[in-house]
Amino acid sequence: MKVLVIGGMHGNETLGLNVVKLFNDNKVINVDTLLANEQAIEADCRFVGQDLNRSFPGNINSKDYEPKRAAQILKLTKKYDLVLDFHNTFCPNNDCSFIGENANQELSDISWVLGLDKIIVADYDCINKAASNCLSIEVSMSSPLNNAELWYDRILTLSRAESFTIRSDVKKFRFVYRMTLKDKDRLELDKRDLKAFQPMDVKIAKAMGLSSPAYPIFIGDSFTPYNYGGVLNEL
Repeated sequence: MKVLVIGGMHGNETLGLNVVKLFNDNKVINVDTLLANEQAIEADCRFVGQDLNRSFPGNINSKDYEPKRAAQILKLTKKYDLVLDFHNTFCPNNDCSFIGENANQELSDISWVLGLDKIIVADYDCINKAASNCLSIEVSMSSPLNNAELWYDRILTLSRAESFTIRSDVKKFRFVYRMTLKDKDRLELDKRDLKAFQPMDVKIAKAMGLSSPAYPIFIGDSFTPYNYGGVLNEL
């Protein structure tokens, strides 16, 4: 299996940068690496002009950095069997993976093999929606999984695997809503003791126009201070 490991889709999220460095220092056959948003990495910020992971499929002719970079990355992903795109969040207990609506079937199995039993289908423009072979890995900063050496070992094992065991106990969700700062103030969400992947109060979900059970993620994440969090429904 030919694997591309992406770090720095958001330039200030460190796990992917550390995983890429490990693979660059300790080369593995069939595993290549990419630093996605090099300008944001250098500036230690999420993005420089617009969020790179909201810029897909991109525009190769754009004069702006992130839309052009998105198109370049998407073209590169087509050369690989699997793309692993690393992200971090400050929200605790938020470890999960993201796929697109038309993702390759085996990505769910790969997520399980990598130790992530919660999979979210992204409903917005991102690398997962554009690249059917991309699994985005989201790890809480406080999690034991926030460890580059661990991911190096797991990806090494994965790159040598010839088949995967299909698991029926992987939990699948769909991303359905972004909790805004207005929602936070209007509904006093910071007083609601919201926890990642734990069902929120039915009345709160209804106030945001959502069906229940609704599951919050990325709650109060300082990587995205312009939102308060996200909400999922189970598939």
